[in-house]
Amino acid sequence: MKYIFLFKFIIYWTCSIYAQKNINSIYFEYPESNDFTTQKVLPSKFYGDFFKLHDSLINLKLDSNGIFISHNVVFPIPKEEMKVLQTYIKEDSIYGIKSNKGLPFKSINDTIYALLSQQYPIYSNDSLSSFMVFEDQVFLFNKTTDTLHTVIKLSLHQDTLVLIESDPSIFSDSIISNVHLINHLNPYYLLSKSEKKWKTFIKNKGFNDTTLYLKK
Repeated sequence: MKYIFLFKFIIYWTCSIYAQKNINSIYFEYPESNDFTTQKVLPSKFYGDFFKLHDSLINLKLDSNGIFISHNVVFPIPKEEMKVLQTYIKEDSIYGIKSNKGLPFKSINDTIYALLSQQYPIYSNDSLSSFMVFEDQVFLFNKTTDTLHTVIKLSLHQDTLVLIESDPSIFSDSIISNVHLINHLNPYYLLSKSEKKWKTFIKNKGFNDTTLYLKK
């Protein structure tokens, strides 16, 4: 019986570790603390256009409506192949790459470089979002259910915008011990509304996935 118990225990422990390694989501409840102040419209000091450090084709625009990321894709088209590719230039745009829409381009030597920009919001100033300020740090809340949110931490240092998300795959033990594991079909971590847990999570760098954007 002892060996059967040990065998079952090893299987259970192995499965638990495997499950933890595959938890890639975390959700947040609003912190219940007077130290966190809720606001609606982002401060104007953040407004502007930024490009991602080490990848200038990814741009970020921040204004009173929210935060939008643009991912630019460059299409090089040899001029001698434009007819074969059914592309053509009209006024200041090139057509034939995106249906019924002209794209801006640059002509360098024997090649046309067309620029396709795709934009999507990461935070919108609407009824599903809000943000909180804590010790000059801004936390952007995007609602997923009535009580659960995804959160992005935002700060500005001169002309550098620091955007930090929370990646559970690289959580330290001190972070994991501070959050709840929700064992649904797709398990996830939950940071509850407890003031102590929120402050501990921030102190232990639960927001751990940093992206830097430089102001244009």
